[in-house]
Amino acid sequence: MSNLFPRIFYSLKLLRGTQLQIMVSSSLVMVMGTIIIYPVLPVIHESLHIPKAQIGIVISAFTLPAVFIAPLAGFIADLRGRKWVMVISLFLYGLAGLSICLVSSFKWLIFLRILQGVGYSGVMPLVVVLIGDSFTKEQETAAQGMKVFVDRVGTLCLPPLAGMLGVVAWQAPFAFYGLAIPLAVCVLIWIPEPQIIKHNRMLPYFKDVFTLIRRLYCLTIFSISSLRHFLQVGFFTYLPIFAIEKLGISVAKGGFLFTVYAVGAMITSSQLGVLAMRYQRINLVIFAFLIQGICLLTVSVVPGVFWLGVIMLFFGLANGIISPSHKSLLTQSAPGKLRGGVVSVDRVLQNIGKTVSPLIAGLILSLKSTEIVFGVLGSIALAWVTIVLVLHSCGYLQRGTDLKPDLAA
Repeated sequence: MSNLFPRIFYSLKLLRGTQLQIMVSSSLVMVMGTIIIYPVLPVIHESLHIPKAQIGIVISAFTLPAVFIAPLAGFIADLRGRKWVMVISLFLYGLAGLSICLVSSFKWLIFLRILQGVGYSGVMPLVVVLIGDSFTKEQETAAQGMKVFVDRVGTLCLPPLAGMLGVVAWQAPFAFYGLAIPLAVCVLIWIPEPQIIKHNRMLPYFKDVFTLIRRLYCLTIFSISSLRHFLQVGFFTYLPIFAIEKLGISVAKGGFLFTVYAVGAMITSSQLGVLAMRYQRINLVIFAFLIQGICLLTVSVVPGVFWLGVIMLFFGLANGIISPSHKSLLTQSAPGKLRGGVVSVDRVLQNIGKTVSPLIAGLILSLKSTEIVFGVLGSIALAWVTIVLVLHSCGYLQRGTDLKPDLAA
């Protein structure tokens, strides 16, 4: 017990470092790419006269570029350096997002969201990579937890504000994206290029990356990220519409549902360093996906907004475990010279999940209802839990047992 409180506040102390502050701030601005949009999707739907089943394109246009560009950004970061990829990507993200404030058509909105997605593709993998470069073992797990904690602070504060601004004008919340421009300057001034051993030749580098990512252990880590975003994006895209149509919640109040979700994620992510000292991270992830699956299966039968808030709280508690655990598992599965490539491959699969989720959910919605959408998502989560639990129990998810010594380092 005497060591409990020092452990609890250990993660918060990590935020005193300037480099980690810049990294988590960059991550927060990237997370805004979706969290401040969800509450205003109904307003965009009404203002631009977009069919309800197509509103998910606003999200998919943002996530689609990362499917193609994230690996390129990661490979360049490993072979040539991290810093300038980060600076250019932040600037593009901020400029494109801020420009949306000036448009009034669906075509221009989608075009600028695609450009934003290009910038996002270069930033988010490198945030995870740079934290992995700077910290090791439990300290790195705690740092990834603090990144998620700060992300959820934004999720706590920004969606309600975005919902209120969206009532005034659907473009107004996009002004937040301009924060990426001064962050690009901060990276340029205060973030040093990590001193890691780089591959001198491209072909051996790609061979080593391929050797690493084809392992069952890495494929399972990739599936954690893809599933998390597949469930979250599909759920959050149609949750506001469900809340308005079925429960009679206003757009502004709907934003507060994401606040409840953020509180839950903040509680668990801030203490992941403590949890990781007691439990295996893969066991924590399996349990958290079980909780999310149950939440998705029960959301469509809630009698009112209070119980919907309870579900959002537990969904957030689970997310606060899954997100940083995944990032820590991912970065610690690869040596520094391959980390950018491995993380970028993960980002490709993650963004495929983000991109197809609202499209699949929209297709189901056009044929059935939002209740069916949530039921399908919950069933997928529980199926993943069953498969990974069996693999883990049988000892198939072992790290480093099939790698050469130079790759396992």
